Amino acid sequence: MYQVYALKYGERDTTACQFFYREPSHEPLTLHFYVWLILGGPHPVLVDAGCPEEDATARGLRNYVSPAAMVERAGVRPADVGTVLVSHLHWDHWTGHRLFPAAEFWIQQDEVAFWTGPVARFDVYRQLANAAALGELVRLSYGGRVRLVAGERPVLPGLRVHWVGGHTAGLQIVSVETAKGTVVLTSDASHFYRNVERRQPTQIITSLPQMLAAFETIQALAGASGLIVPGHDPEVASRFVAVEPGIIRLA
Repeated sequence: MYQVYALKYGERDTTACQFFYREPSHEPLTLHFYVWLILGGPHPVLVDAGCPEEDATARGLRNYVSPAAMVERAGVRPADVGTVLVSHLHWDHWTGHRLFPAAEFWIQQDEVAFWTGPVARFDVYRQLANAAALGELVRLSYGGRVRLVAGERPVLPGLRVHWVGGHTAGLQIVSVETAKGTVVLTSDASHFYRNVERRQPTQIITSLPQMLAAFETIQALAGASGLIVPGHDPEVASRFVAVEPGIIRLA
């Protein structure tokens, strides 16, 4: 069975009205930034690559620790990460790809098509990405290190990716079979528990109907175990087991 860890690499403050869809409240809100490590297979698997220090500084993250350093603190050399399942290509999930020099990156083909297509150039979208990091997709693809997938796809026995869209055109989530039940790593399909539990979307959307449908998919995949792990919620540390600062055992 797999073991799954959330590894926190930074945080940033905002307000509810700046983040949730049509939300009037100015209550403070803190986002935690994670990558997720899956052990127990033939090689370590990472969900998302985080970002390097220069992006963290430019975007105002505080208490930043390199995702590579967090992976090493969890007992895995970054060079031993064989697969990174990229939920989507926003800066905080993709720009850290260079930190994992031997990984193959699994990305939904709809995600790549969106960010290399005609719409992503508009400010509402391009402010969420890093153009240089997106350009690296070509080099990595020619080097045999990008695997484009479509829809739902097995990665290893008991480990699958699932396209849901909504937040971005090709957003994918990950389901992992563990001894405790199915863990669902939602990434930004549900930034906070508030999203999936109250059906409250975020403001960053390519398709609102897809985002709402994704909440249903997340809960269906988790089933009775209810092991849902949002992409940016500090509450993950209290709902699961924090084994040391920044490392949370999910299953």
